[in-house]
Formats: sequence, structure tokens, C-alpha cells
Amino acid sequence: MIAWSVKHRSIVMLIFSIIIITGALIYGDMERQENPTVVAPYAVVKCIYPGASPEDVEKLVVKNLESKIREIEEVKRTESFSMESIGVIKVKLKDISDSKIDKTWEKLKDKVDQCKKDLPKEAYEPEVDTNIVETYGYIATVTSSELEYVRLNEFAQELKDDLEKDGGAAKVIVDGEIENQISIDLDMLKLRQYNVTPENIIKILMARNVNIPGGTLDIGDKIKVPVQTTGEYSNIDEIKNTIIGMSESGNVIYMRDIAQINMEEEQKDIFVKVNGEKALIVGVKYVEGENIVKIGKRLDEIVDNFKREMPENVDVQVFTDQSRYVDESIKLFQNNLISAVALVVIVILLTMGVKSSIVVSSSIPAIIMLTFVFMKVFKIQLHQVSIASLIISLSLLVANAIVANDSIYLYLERGYGKEEACIRGVEEVKIPILTSTITTVASFLPLAMMYGTAGKFVKTLPVLVSVALFGSYIASLTLVPAMGYTFFGGEEKSSDGGIKAKISNNKLIRKLTDYCKGIVSVYEKLLVKSIKRPKAVVVSAVAALAASLLLIPALGVQLFPFVERDQYIIDIAVKDGSTSSRTDETVREIEKILLSQDSVEGVVSKIGDGIPKFYVTYQGNQRASNKAQMIINGKKEDMHRIQELLEEKVIGARIEVKQLELAEPVGLPVQVRISGEDIGVLRSIAEDVQNQIAQIKQGKNVQDNYGLETYKLMVDVNSEKASMAGLTNYDISSTIRMAINGFEVTKIKPENSDDDINVIMRIPHEERKTGDVLSQIYFTSRFTGENVPLVEVADIENRFSLNNIMRRDGQRTITVGLYPAPGHNAASLLKEVEKKLEGYGVPDGYTMVFGGENEDRGEAFRSLVKPFILAVVVIYMTMVFQFTDLRRPLIIMGTIPLSFIGVIVGLLVTGYPIGFMALLGAISLMGVVVNNGIVLLDYIQVLRDGGKGIDEAVVESCVTRYRPIMVGMITTVIGLVPMAISGGSLWAPMAYSIISGLIVSSALTLFVIPSTYIIFEREGSLIGKLVRYLASRGSIQRKAQN
Repeated sequence: MIAWSVKHRSIVMLIFSIIIITGALIYGDMERQENPTVVAPYAVVKCIYPGASPEDVEKLVVKNLESKIREIEEVKRTESFSMESIGVIKVKLKDISDSKIDKTWEKLKDKVDQCKKDLPKEAYEPEVDTNIVETYGYIATVTSSELEYVRLNEFAQELKDDLEKDGGAAKVIVDGEIENQISIDLDMLKLRQYNVTPENIIKILMARNVNIPGGTLDIGDKIKVPVQTTGEYSNIDEIKNTIIGMSESGNVIYMRDIAQINMEEEQKDIFVKVNGEKALIVGVKYVEGENIVKIGKRLDEIVDNFKREMPENVDVQVFTDQSRYVDESIKLFQNNLISAVALVVIVILLTMGVKSSIVVSSSIPAIIMLTFVFMKVFKIQLHQVSIASLIISLSLLVANAIVANDSIYLYLERGYGKEEACIRGVEEVKIPILTSTITTVASFLPLAMMYGTAGKFVKTLPVLVSVALFGSYIASLTLVPAMGYTFFGGEEKSSDGGIKAKISNNKLIRKLTDYCKGIVSVYEKLLVKSIKRPKAVVVSAVAALAASLLLIPALGVQLFPFVERDQYIIDIAVKDGSTSSRTDETVREIEKILLSQDSVEGVVSKIGDGIPKFYVTYQGNQRASNKAQMIINGKKEDMHRIQELLEEKVIGARIEVKQLELAEPVGLPVQVRISGEDIGVLRSIAEDVQNQIAQIKQGKNVQDNYGLETYKLMVDVNSEKASMAGLTNYDISSTIRMAINGFEVTKIKPENSDDDINVIMRIPHEERKTGDVLSQIYFTSRFTGENVPLVEVADIENRFSLNNIMRRDGQRTITVGLYPAPGHNAASLLKEVEKKLEGYGVPDGYTMVFGGENEDRGEAFRSLVKPFILAVVVIYMTMVFQFTDLRRPLIIMGTIPLSFIGVIVGLLVTGYPIGFMALLGAISLMGVVVNNGIVLLDYIQVLRDGGKGIDEAVVESCVTRYRPIMVGMITTVIGLVPMAISGGSLWAPMAYSIISGLIVSSALTLFVIPSTYIIFEREGSLIGKLVRYLASRGSIQRKAQN
């Protein structure tokens, strides 16, 4: 291959030119997105049980569903919430492949179907939602301070239609919509006067509002005429004039005689505001696998055109757009990549000369474009992980070309002709280059084998790095010798009669070359001294490693950083049981404070529910009238000040200012979970735990997930009396619900309209404000036809009761937790909590478990252990095959821990904690560190085979290989500098880990490997004798087996 490439260099250059052109064309049309697509292993099962208490929902609904769901082998965890009239179960799967996730969701649906027969007949059919990560990356708002919500909804629907028709969106929703409804407010006194019940009215209205085909008439032999009966309601007057019955005096009773019937806005506990004004949200889901930057620009054009058509009192704006962040992120990484390429080329130019820089740098665009071709073929999108992979690859792939180029240069200096130098030079190093490529790829193996969401997130990185590295190996064997032959020109005699290649005539470069030679001379002198005392060198390196490990506690631990967006969330909770209007008062107070801050650009608020999912890891608030959620467009650096300001100014609400997280949020960062059966015992333990951990200064906002018991009117149905009256619990619960919350009787379709209007029947609002409303409710006995008041079949009393009952993995569980105070992290806070509760005893049958961020962090780190061990084995075995020896690979492997010195110091200096990406950087260093050792020991062996002694071979090898090792290190470091500076909190820790680890390990390797080699090889060395003995025993056993 090498000889052919030199002789057919034009063909080689043409092939690589075609690759560059193809990659460039593909790049312009590649799909772009912010992050890799990750199939989340989560689902939600919901079941509505009208009128049921939390206890009944748990007993009759949730437990049945849980038991079936937990039969599925792939289910890792269930968490359930039993609330008034509804049960919700969150399902999390084990770490399985995406294809298995889809199959498991089918199992989940089957299990829920099987459970239907065991649920109360009054319960609705359970819903299974496996698409809870559906994200609306484009959020527009329609706002007005003057118009009613119904009118805003008309505008929002128009915008939705425009976006669906021309925007290229996968899905468009309108959130927070409030529509018109026809309200029938019953006059209960007149109902009793006319002896009419709500049930009678419902039946009459439903029977009146029908449109049933009457069949088809055959006229003659060939004509069929359809018959259609009419009678549907088309306006409110028709409802008012509906006849309900006859009075005892013989007068007709109309609906208007027994109820107030009006067209009005829906009365909802959920509504949206933008900057304090009425608003609706129009959310757009981007099409997966498409270039969302292009789609985002098209959506912007549609919104801009729509905005121009709006009246002055309506404002339309884009509040958040994922495509803009994608565009900014990719442009930033593109700039980083271009900067990295430029810096690497400059370093090669200054250290190796113009012609060598052309030879080495020629492989860079070819490999990058080859990677783009691979991405297109295997449908890998352009996102921050894939581009970061290219930047990391760039720093590594030039090392192969540098080694090949340097070997060609050495042969030229020895007096070989260009063709022979290019062939012999690359032939000599092709095995070491292959070995170093395999070991570098193997160092990324843990990333490829990681499981869980974190593993899926970074999966692209090891794949693309491997493609780039193997591409660089091929380029080193083909393109580099071909370019070397083309560009290494004129010759001049060296002092020893050999030939010296003219690398450059540039005075600056020649001065730098002379300066580098001076550095090599100094290194040679230090090396000669160090190998005279090799044990002292090795002991010093081990001591430095031990000292650095003592610094780890000072770093702190954070699995994933926060998202780099000037956008954050505020969760608000007022007293349990509060109305939405009470919550809105608090929201208004907070909005006023926020909008007075210079750092805040805009505020979207949603009362009673969470805002639609606009970021992949964002979790909306639980639906409740006492809760609200805000999204703030403002500087994230101002978050802590905003939190303190709101805590100081706003009374009677729990306020949490939170930044978007890159990983799936775990809820409270530090948790104490108490599980058992008796709610009273659980509450008692939870309160005690709260009181104790509230004393910890490193934490704040101590809370539990049960909240306070709330005041309720409890209707205890006497089943015996109800049965005697011909009533069921469902009859009673549904009628109470109708009276208080309203009941959808039917729908009408106005003329010249495609939209239905709901007809809601209820008791008037003023009468619903007091508990007396229940005394006005009565039913018709199925047996006697007489009116039966509610108070005759049920006891009504005031009582405090739970809002919800939470379960985890089939057990009732209360979670007590808290947030780290400013300046502290979850890991250190958890240690304080564990210390505070050390020795805390719980009754038999109850358990206490610590959790939070540490659980996901532990899972992610544990997922690296086995792949890390496998990577070490692969690297070691690869070197054994190259050296056909067990000792030398051990010498090289012993230098891997030295890189950790630099990693720890680098993170400490830059202020980053130990996190997932920093750890990945440390692991990926293995291959680079090993490569330096391979280059040194391989040449030592060549020299010793040539008859040179140990010391002489060691010194000559280290001096000769000093330049490729240091140039490779410098290019890697320089190539990662742009990522370190502007890679943000996600990529900067990884870049700094590699940079600092590589600098320290490269410097130490140049002294530790030769010293270790001397210790192992000298006859008088005890370690050397032991290793040689073990190696010889292995060799004897292999021969005996053969």
C-alpha cells in the first residue's frame, strides 16, 4: 500500500480530493440539532376515578395497576401519586436498547389492558403515555391586555393553522386556551318546585340534541334517497326554549324557567400570562432528523408575517426557539474547529517547517470530510457531541501523520532518496502507528459501552473518534508518503556526509528549530542523570500521584452541568388547597418584581399547571390550583440574587429558582426517603427528619412531597341507604361533581362554524362558594320516583385529609429533601445529611434510604467500570501483540495513572468539579499516554536489536522520539484550547482534563518510562529479575502447550 501510494501519488491525491469535495457538499445539507436524540425510558399511566378520595384511588386503582406493571421484567422503578379522583404512575425502565424500549411499551399497554377488569366500573379507561419527552422547541405567545381569552384563542388557532400548513413542523399545539361555553346554572329551588331533577334535564337535553341518519329510501329501481332527521341545537336560544315538562297547573316548563343560561368563557383553574398580560402559548415540535435551523427560520417568517396582520392591542412574539440555540451552538463549535485546525497547522509549521506542515496538515481536511460522509451514511446528525468529537479527533489524528512524517525525515537525513525514504520511513512505523491507533480507540471504548441515558448521549463521540482515527491511519500510510515525495524537495550535504532535507528557508522557523534543538539538548542531559537514579524518578512520580489524589475532596462532584442558556425556571407553590385566583395573586407579585429587574427580558407564567415541555430535560409542574410555573428569559448568572430577592419580598409561598439541567432532573438534589405502610408513622418520621436536617447550614428549602393536610367536606355515602333508594356511589359522586365543577351535558355546533361549543350544567357560582351547596342536591329514586336529598343517603362533615398518597416501588413513601445553599453542592450536602441522621432508628417494617443526585451519578460512574477494565485489557493485549513481550506493555501501562496528576490539578486550577465529562476526558487519555510509551519503547528495541547497550539505546530513543512526542502533545493541547475556552460547562472540563493530563503525563513519561525500563532490564534489578522470571515461566508453559 505504501509503495503503491508513492508511485501512484496522483491517484491518491485525487481520491482524497474527491473525499474532501464530497464531505463539503454533504456538510451543507446535514441535519442539525442541539443534542443527540435519546429515547427516554420513561412512561406515565393515568387513570381517572371521579369523586374518589386519594385513599380509594390508591386502594382500588393504583395498587392494581402497579402490581401488573411491576410484573414486567424491564421495569426498574415505579412512582405513583394517588390524588382526588386521579391516579398517576411514573414508570422507569432498566438500561436497555432503544429497540427493546419500544417492545417494552407494548408490554406495558398489554398489562394495563389486563388490569381494566379489576378497576372500579366508575373509573375511566387508563391512559398510557410513552411519549412524555415530546418537546416543543419553538414557543410563540399571543398576548393582549385588553382582549378576552376567547378572542386570543381565535388568533392563536389562526397562527397554529399557518404554522401547520407552511412551517414544516411535526406538531403544533395551543396551550392555555380558554373557549366559550354555554353555562346552565340551575335554580335548585325551582327544580324542587317543578319536581324536576338534574338527571331528567340531562336526559332531555341529550335526547333533543341528536342527528341520526334515518336510513335510505329506494325510489324506483335505480335511485336511493337518504333520509336525515334534524334537530341538533345550533344556538343558545334553542336550549333556552327546550321544553322540560308540564307544571301541576298545566303550564309548559322551559329550560329558561329553571336555569340561567349564558354564553361565557370557560372557568378554568389553568391559564397563561406573558409579562403579566393574558396570553396563549403556541408550541411547535420540530421534525426529528431534519435541519431544524432551516425550519426555525421558516417558522420565524410565518410568525413575523402573522404579527403584521394583528391589531395593535395584540402582540405576538417568539419566547424560545431551539433552532437559534442549535445555530449558535453549531457555529461556536464550527469556529472552535476552524480555530483548532489553524492552531494545529501553526504549531506544526513552527516546529516542523513549511513542507512538513503541508504534508502533515493535508490529512486534516480529508479526515474531517471523511467523517462527514460517514455521518451522512449512518444518519448521525450535526450536534454539539458530534462536532466535539471532530475537535477531539483533530487533536489526536495528526499524531499519526507526525510520526510518519518524522520517520520519512529521518531517512532523508540518513541519505536515502525521496522515494525510498518515503517508503522505508512509513514502513518502519506502520505497526507502531496501528498499535497506537488501536490503543487510542480502545481508550474510548468505555464511552461506547456505557449504558443509560448518559451513555446514549455520548455514544456518538467514540464512534466518530474511532472513524477519524482509523481514517488517519489510512492517510498516514497513503497520503503522507505521497505528499512527502511531492513536497520534500532540494537536498544538501550534512556534516557526516548524509543528506539533509531542506525543511524551510524561513529564518524564524530555523531559529525556532535551533531553539528546539537546544531544548532537546537540555532534556538529554537531564535524562542521562535520571537514568542513573531510576528508582528515585519512579518513587517521585508515585509520590506526586499520591499527593494529587489527596486533592480530590476539594474538587467536589457534579454528574452533569447545567444548560448554557440565559433562561431559567421558577416553581411556585402557595398553601395547599389554595384557589387558582389566590395563586395568581402571588404570581402577579412575583411578576412585578421580576419585570423591574434589568437582567430580566421576559416572563411566561402558567397558573395551575406546567408550561409545555420546551427542553428535553425540562419537567413541568404537577397540575394543581396552588401551583404555578414561570420561564424567565434573563441572565442565568442573576439567578441566586433573584432567589434571595423573591424569598425576601414574597410571603406565604415556596419559590424555587432553577436552571435547566443537561441530565434528567431528579427532583430534590438531596433526598431522604422513608417507606412503610402507616401514613401517620411516615408523617411523624418525616417531620422529625425535616427538623433535624433543617439545622444543616449547607442546605436550604427543606420540604417533603406530601405537603399539608387540607380542609375538605367529606361525603360518606351510606351504601345501604343508597341501595334502598336505588342509587349507586357513581350516581351520587357524578351528581355532586356536576353541581360543583359542572357537567358537560352536550355540545352545539353554531351555524357557519366548524367548532363545537360545550354545554355545561351546574349550580350557580355564588351558591358554590359555601358548603351549603351539598344540602341542595337531591336525586330521583329508581324504585319510587321520589326525590331523595343527599343528606338522607350520606353523612357530610368537615375533615382534614391528605391531598395525595405517594408510593415508590409498591410502597408508601414520603420523600424529605433539600437544596444546596449557594457555594455548596449536592454531594457535600448529602454527606452532612448522612452524618446528621447517622444512627437514626426507624420502626420495624419501615426503611430510610438516602438518594437524589448521588443515585444517578453512581449509576453513571458504575457504568464506566467494566468498560474501563475491558479497555485496559484491550490496550495491554494490543501492545503484547506488537512487542511479543509481557514486560514492556507493563512498563507503558504503569504510566497511565500519571495522567491523573494533571487531570486533578487542571480541574482544581480551573474550578471545575469532577463530573461525567471530566471523567471521560481522563479515561480517553489512556490511549494518548500509551502511544507515547509505544513510540519510545519500540525505537529502544530497534536500537538494542542493532547492538546498542541499554543506557545508550534509551538515551538515543528518547532524544530521537522527543520531537514527535512533544509536537504530538502540543498539537493535541493547542487543538483543544478553543473547546476549553468556549466549550461551556459541558465540554470545558473534558478539554481541561485532557490538556492538563496530557501535559503532565507527557513530561513525566519522558523520564518515567526510560527509568522504569532501566529498572526492569538491568541484570541486578530485583524487579527486573522477577519480571523476567515470570515472563520466562509463561514462555516455557506456552512452549510446553505447543
